[in-house]
Amino acid sequence: GDRIVVQPRFTGALLIDDGTFTGSELDYSTLRLDLDDGRALHYADVRRLGTVALMDADRFEEYTGKLGIEPLDRAFTAEHLSTVLGATSQPVKKVLMEQRKIAGIGNIYANEALWRARIDPSRPGAAVTFEQAKLLRDSIVAVLGEAIEARGTSFRDYRDARGKRGTFVEKLEAYGRGGLPCRRCGSKLVATHAIDGRATTLCVKCQH
Repeated sequence: GDRIVVQPRFTGALLIDDGTFTGSELDYSTLRLDLDDGRALHYADVRRLGTVALMDADRFEEYTGKLGIEPLDRAFTAEHLSTVLGATSQPVKKVLMEQRKIAGIGNIYANEALWRARIDPSRPGAAVTFEQAKLLRDSIVAVLGEAIEARGTSFRDYRDARGKRGTFVEKLEAYGRGGLPCRRCGSKLVATHAIDGRATTLCVKCQH
């Protein structure tokens, strides 16, 4: 019943080594677990900001009990998201990244989902209508699904379990594109840290 819980934060990654790694992929490995099939599972972390914890069943239940619903769970419906947003006046982007409310949406994917849903990241959660929440829910699920298929988003250090770069960076519409034209309307995208202290990119013409 014991569980290993990994919080990779900015640069942590789980790598599966079947003997094919030949370069520097494992230079930042801080933990190695030998698997029954002969492979090794490494936790690598360039900046060493992540954590790894071994939890018994009781501690794991307590830990997960403090987390919100995961966006790819069937229970993550438009109704659920609308209820979560409607209960707060905090900026919608900040709500999306609050793990106790919704677990698993990082900064990159919050930016992308809000751009797709045409919602201003600074809009108070309670000001998001049900129809907007429905579109946002669908945008979140779509963005995460596409990112998983692309093996994640690699700007600098991130690698997937095979040590390969994630290619979702090629599909980004908002994040990291501040000053560039919006691919939907052509207006210049705005980059700011004012909403939640994190990098936020938005189109002031498209997103309301």
